[in-house]
Amino acid sequence: MAPQNITSYPPRIQAFRGQMIQTIPRVPNDRQSLAEMQAMPTRSLILAYLTWLVRLIPAKPRKVTIWYGGRPWELHAMRHKLRPFMLKVEAGEDLAPHLSDEVNTKGIDLRNPDRRSRRQDIDMVLTRDGLHHFHIGTPGPGNPKGRSDVLVFAEVLEEEFRVIALSDHRTFERESKEQERFFNICLSYMAKDVPPGVGFMANLVQSSGHSFMFTVFADKCEAEMERLDPFLDDQAIIDKLYNGQPIERDGQPISRPSSPLLTWYFDDLRFGILDKRTMVFFCVFPYFHGSECIGGFKELVFSSHPVSGIRSPAPPLILDSLNDSVEFAELRFSSDQS
Repeated sequence: MAPQNITSYPPRIQAFRGQMIQTIPRVPNDRQSLAEMQAMPTRSLILAYLTWLVRLIPAKPRKVTIWYGGRPWELHAMRHKLRPFMLKVEAGEDLAPHLSDEVNTKGIDLRNPDRRSRRQDIDMVLTRDGLHHFHIGTPGPGNPKGRSDVLVFAEVLEEEFRVIALSDHRTFERESKEQERFFNICLSYMAKDVPPGVGFMANLVQSSGHSFMFTVFADKCEAEMERLDPFLDDQAIIDKLYNGQPIERDGQPISRPSSPLLTWYFDDLRFGILDKRTMVFFCVFPYFHGSECIGGFKELVFSSHPVSGIRSPAPPLILDSLNDSVEFAELRFSSDQS
């Protein structure tokens, strides 16, 4: 389908598109790349936005654990070097300085493919294996950004920071021995919840390098937004949004405003409608797991919750369910004085 002209979108959808275009750091940052993004279908903008968003880590305290299948003795051997970083994780400090510089500079790479050796706007380990990687160096002379040879690969859950492996930048070199070693660790981690003899595969990846599930999710968000947008000026529909369920903030009910200001919005990876008058978010689609992706989306049911403001991008994509029978070792860096 040919891209719509940027002036042909309804105002709410156009504003939503503009917010994503403004938020995603693009390279090159020039008028031509801006025009390219403005010409993209909405589903493509959503896909680019989610692919960038999932690389960010919300600042909140998390319990640090290590996975026994990922050569934990290596982590224990580097315990003292890891300690400052793990203390930050436990305290809920901002981990952005420990992420790749590309996260904040290359949210979408629109350069000619002939002028780049690889896509720098997609973290393939995160897309395929669900793992973030972190630099653990200390900023100082000659290393102002705290880069490090050793990288911590972890699955970042809502309440838990699960260290899966230590590696280095050779992990990203095609056909290197370190990449093969790391791949086998990731394969073992993904297999931990699979019964013996049952086949499985890594997270599906498009030929473009994007997550298959994100692609399906973006398509569905676009279709539902186009379907619902004409109804958001209907006062009866707005009444149903507010009156169909109890909405409270700090124990006090939130009433429907006389003049709502409804906008399309992502609250973390949840897609829906935000009323900027009350800062109440009505969820249309939460992000989904793989089984829901393959089997289709569940029947649409609105849920709502108040938000305190336009939140910074939050939880990373969690692609597999946890199995309580798997043992993980908790590390208490805050109480470790050795």
